[in-house]
Amino acid sequence: MLTSLLKLSALAIGLSAAAAARAQDPVHSDPVAVDRAAPPSLIELTVPSAGHQMAGHLYTANGPGPHPTVVMLHGFPGNEKNLDLAQALRRAGFNTLYFHYRGAWGSGGTYSAQHVIEDAHAALAYVRAQGAAGNYRIDPTRVSLFGHSLGGFNAIITGSADKDVRCTVAAAPADLVPFVKTATSDVVSGTAAEAPVPGLDGYSFADLVRETQQNTDAFSLVPRMVGFTGRALMIVSGDKDNVVPLATQTPLAEAAGAAGASPFEHVVLDADHGFSWGRFKFMDTVVPWMQKNCQ
Repeated sequence: MLTSLLKLSALAIGLSAAAAARAQDPVHSDPVAVDRAAPPSLIELTVPSAGHQMAGHLYTANGPGPHPTVVMLHGFPGNEKNLDLAQALRRAGFNTLYFHYRGAWGSGGTYSAQHVIEDAHAALAYVRAQGAAGNYRIDPTRVSLFGHSLGGFNAIITGSADKDVRCTVAAAPADLVPFVKTATSDVVSGTAAEAPVPGLDGYSFADLVRETQQNTDAFSLVPRMVGFTGRALMIVSGDKDNVVPLATQTPLAEAAGAAGASPFEHVVLDADHGFSWGRFKFMDTVVPWMQKNCQ
């Protein structure tokens, strides 16, 4: 009887410890305690870029802060928003800004790949300015980037150029130049390619191809990796990605390692382009790394 009671007691203690650890796990659990004076919140806002307003929202983290902030960069056209990750990062203590580029999903202005890059810089400037003004509990000195697909392309270009970016995470980053060079003609031209992409202001996949062909030097990602020397970078890939194949992402990781990005990690998951069947694994990969390296 005593032995059984001791075993039950040990089991209860183990379960309690596991529950306590899980209660503090931002991927799987809400905050243990909410600061009622400065609770997590959702703020609808617009981000200015080149005289236009980009629609967005800010998830503010629990507590008075000021908090590190992550600018989220969506892909082409932005169907996968990764807002589950944005929420998990908020639970981990980050503010997260999500916005739509000019000409995308109702934001003012016109869409283009070059504008996407300009808009990322505008979003960084906006976050830093708000933080410097004491708004939204933002620490303007701790701003990072997360981007997925074309947003990963954008995160690498923008993060490599802006040395004040705390850290950069690129998920399934699309290296447009080699893709356009190797894509078959039926993929990059024809009726389907010329059709405007839903969610964008008349911009088509063929427009993206033409713009890439006209800007090969500016859009090439491998040469950009030298901008991460001594700086924090993570690349997350899916080995079943048939939109941005792993083979096109590996050269980016190799170039980052050769350039001395530090800390640097390239993680390959059992996943498709959107990490669709492993969202918790995806978040369990990104969130702890950003907690360690971006706060």
